[in-house]
Order: sequence, then structure tokens, then C-alpha cells
Amino acid sequence: MDNITHIPPHEPWYQTPDGWASQAGGTTGGGEKPELEYYVTTIAELRQAIDASGDRKKRIWVGGVIDASAGVPYLNRQDQSRRGRIFLGSNTTLIGIDHNAKFIESALLVQDVSNVIIHNIFIENPVDVDPQFEEGDGWNAEWDGLSIIRAHHVWVSHVTFTDGRFTMDMYKEVDGWKYVQHDGSLDIKRASDYITVSNCLFTLHDKTILIGHSDSNDAEDTGKLRVTFHDNNFSRIVQRTPRVRFGNIHLYNNVFDNNTADPIYKYQYSFGVGKNSRTLSEYNVFNVKGLTDHCKLYKGFGGEFLADSGSVFNQKTGDLNGCGFTPGVEKPPYAYSPRLC
Repeated sequence: MDNITHIPPHEPWYQTPDGWASQAGGTTGGGEKPELEYYVTTIAELRQAIDASGDRKKRIWVGGVIDASAGVPYLNRQDQSRRGRIFLGSNTTLIGIDHNAKFIESALLVQDVSNVIIHNIFIENPVDVDPQFEEGDGWNAEWDGLSIIRAHHVWVSHVTFTDGRFTMDMYKEVDGWKYVQHDGSLDIKRASDYITVSNCLFTLHDKTILIGHSDSNDAEDTGKLRVTFHDNNFSRIVQRTPRVRFGNIHLYNNVFDNNTADPIYKYQYSFGVGKNSRTLSEYNVFNVKGLTDHCKLYKGFGGEFLADSGSVFNQKTGDLNGCGFTPGVEKPPYAYSPRLC
């Protein structure tokens, strides 16, 4: 695929992140003046651009809807794995040219690479056509909207994650179990590090963000999984914003807008505090209809450390610490501006 020379009218864009993705050399993606630049409108064009550019500095502009299935339904798990996954290379800026830039029937992966920016796109969480049954746990889906695996220096900016056209009330029942066809919106795992997620919308989903995939992955994850979430909105979410193992997580200036009586996405909790994790929450706004106890914002999964300062719970300021957790969480080394949104 040739490097493009003409792009439809668009707003020029180049920025670098705040938070953990700014540390240890920073995150620039394809850079301000990339070596290669592409404009893609189909899954075939996108794959050609990824294959042709390798790890060279590139900016890939996305126009319209990218359907990884190309309109041909997946037959089974193997077919969905082969056609549905999209692997991005190092030194990439993947950017929507306008509000119509969308990914459907797709599982994006940032795996075994570094220096990646994903900006201004809409991700509809993939629907697993062939969930696997786990004894005692029921049907489980495989694919996430975006997975960051053994990758470092990644910035996810102005991205919408949603179940979109297939909401969880549409699950059928198979062999007496709910036939769950969504996994996560965003997974960050296997020693990924220096990640920032900012100005994103997470909506209409159950198990939303997982950081660290297993309690037994100490050797790989310890000292890694440093992730910042700032200025995001979590609306009509059930749980896991995020659920953390091992990671050092900083959340500030986010808004959580949920409802314990939502007819489809009934709220359970926000922060899942897992093994050897540290969660620092600052100036977040928690609006949860039907919830009176701030401790129900948190759920323990064997973790010890969680601290909050400056946050608001249902229009009331106050101390959101305690709840069985230890507030001994250090502030991160970067500059930032916590404020109520």
C-alpha cells in the first residue's frame, strides 16, 4: 500500500499524554511528522497499512466504519480469531478523522509493541459468536474491545467503548446458563506499563476494565501495570472501572454516573482492589443512584491499598477512605491538575 498524499479535510492533531504514559521517555505514537501516513476506510486498507508500515513511525487516519468481518458473519471461535483481531504495530498513531470513525466486529490489540496512540475513535465491543462453557462459571466470552498485552507507552484518548447494538439484555439462555457474549471493553495485562487512558467514554457494559489477568502472574506483573485514568466518563456501567491486580493505578477527574436499579446495566461497584495493587483516587465524581454507602464503590479481591482525596459521592464531599483498605498509596512522579469535573 502506498503512503497517502491526499487526506480529506480534517483538523490537524498532535499531542502527547499526561500521566504514566508521559514517563520514561514519553509516548509520541507516529510523532508530529510521521514517516508514513495513511487514510483507510475499510478493514482491507487498514490491514494493508499495518503490514506495509511495520514499526516505522506512522499515522493512520480512519474514516467511516471499519468492520473487521467485512460484512461476513464469523463462523466460530477460530474464524473470529483469524479475521476479527487487529494487531497494531509500534510507533503508531491510530486516529479517527471525524466522529464517524468506528470499529465494529473487531478486537483491537496492542501486543508486544510500544509507543502507540489511539485517538478519537468509537469501539463497539465485539460479540463472541462461540462462547466457551466453564464448569461452575457458565458461558464466557473471549474478545475485548481493546487489549494491551506486554506493551508499554500507550495512550488511549477520546475513545468511546460501548456494547452498542448488542446490549446484555439480548443474551439468550443455553443449557440453563446466560449465554454471555461480551468480555471486556479494555484489558491491560501481562506486564504492560506506562499507560494513560484519558477523555474516554465507557458506557453500556458489564465487566469493563481489567488490569492484570491472574493472581498467579506475580513474576511478570510486579512493578509494572502503571496506569493513569483521567477525565473519563463511566456511564451505565456494572463493574470493573477498573478491577486491578498488581498495578499502580491513578484515577483523577473522572465521572462515574451509574444506577443500582438500571433496567439493563445494574451497578455493582467501581474499583476492584486485587492482589498487590495500589489505587489512588483523586477528585473523582461518583453519582450512583440508589447507593447510600460509599464503601460499596469498592470491592475487595484480596487487595489492601486504596486511597481517596477530594472526591464527591452523590453530591456530598467527605472522607471516602476506610472501608477496610489501607490509604498508604504514594502520589505518582508526574505533574497533574486534580479538580472536580
